[in-house]
Amino acid sequence: MILVDIGNSGLRAARVEQIGLGKTVERSEIFKLSWSSIGKEILKHQPQRSSIANHRWVDPKQREGFRWLVDQLHQLDADASPTIWRIASVNRVALEALQQAIEEGSRGAINQRRAIVQIVDYRHCGIDIDVDFPDRVGIDRILAARAALAWKSKHGYSHSPIIVVQAGTALTVDWVSASGAFKGGAILPGAGLALQYLAAGTDQLPWLPTESIDSLPPLPGKNTEQAIAAGVHASLVGGAKYLIERYRTSNHERSDKPIPVIISGGDGRLVQEHICAPVAYVENLVLLGLSLCQIP
Repeated sequence: MILVDIGNSGLRAARVEQIGLGKTVERSEIFKLSWSSIGKEILKHQPQRSSIANHRWVDPKQREGFRWLVDQLHQLDADASPTIWRIASVNRVALEALQQAIEEGSRGAINQRRAIVQIVDYRHCGIDIDVDFPDRVGIDRILAARAALAWKSKHGYSHSPIIVVQAGTALTVDWVSASGAFKGGAILPGAGLALQYLAAGTDQLPWLPTESIDSLPPLPGKNTEQAIAAGVHASLVGGAKYLIERYRTSNHERSDKPIPVIISGGDGRLVQEHICAPVAYVENLVLLGLSLCQIP
């Protein structure tokens, strides 16, 4: 089975065994595609992009990168049995490009395998969703909450609510009740998105790479780049800390112990080191949630 998490600025995919899925995601090789999250050209010098293995920068409107992804994942097959693609997406353009690449790959002379595509929605996640419009909640948030439930049960927090933070394109800080219901949360721009919009929406501010935001940028910034790094870092960490503190001190649910926080996402470690315990960082939380879904 291949698990795919399609976000607003990229996707992550992994092949896992069909038995004991939740245990195999952490050991799986992760493949990534990345693109601009704001969907427009920024007429400024672009940051240098990483060129690490299993990672490509692509245009989500073009299929070349998606064909590469399908080929890489198909090469991991030990046989020619049908391949199940379990996909969660908050990006319709990228989802369509991936589906077409999968269809082409299943017809290819090299692979010659049938693909079974499962598009996951909130009804497959096995978690109660207590919000106004469940179908409008980003599937990534629900899947992260589902994985967080499994984590808190495993680590001795079965009777506690949990706060789920994802620091990706957007920074989401969500509340999951002690009874296991997704209650909603807060959404604000992530570091990469903030950097892109500062560049796109101004005349003179440069476009900085996300990697320029480290654990504690110098303050006061002595140049424009340092000032941007300090401000974006403060927005990311400060926003998360404020929301977590509100959750922990509010009367949502009484708890005798500090409420645990589980964090994921590319910028999650920047947030983690500023959050009071109990707090844990878990890689690929959405893929873990995907592996726990029950689909007929």
